[in-house]
Amino acid sequence: MPFLSGTLAPLVLLVALAAVPAAAQAADSVLIAEASAFMDAYGRDLAAASREAIADRYDRRGVHFMFNAERQLVPWEQLREQYRTRWQPPAAFEWMNLVFEPAGPDAVVVNGHFFWTLRAGELPMRFRYTALLVRQDGALRIRLEDESVAPVTPAAPPAPQE
Repeated sequence: MPFLSGTLAPLVLLVALAAVPAAAQAADSVLIAEASAFMDAYGRDLAAASREAIADRYDRRGVHFMFNAERQLVPWEQLREQYRTRWQPPAAFEWMNLVFEPAGPDAVVVNGHFFWTLRAGELPMRFRYTALLVRQDGALRIRLEDESVAPVTPAAPPAPQE
């Protein structure tokens, strides 16, 4: 005898199918919250010049860096050494308008902007930002990071005087 028969089978199937999107949305919400917390902490690490903490945020297989359309795969050990010895921290750092898009159960695409101030008293530079965060050893890590200088919107020309 079948497990479900008669008029109950379509109803049970409908309830089961409705639960799948709800479960996926719940999992996406948890992943997005985790990615958001990761990016908040990453921003604090950058602002505080926490060199070791910053390096630890990257994928141990290496990182695909893109800057103004130039791409380079950097091994994690090399990246870690760069942060220890050559990286220059900002005077100020701030994320802006980050958007999170799940790219699977253990991956998130992050897109937005950041402001980076080289030296105190200077105007911040605005950058476009995209990253791919992937879960590695139970933690999200940066596998790809794409940064490019956002163009400055020119000021409107002065109105003609009469």
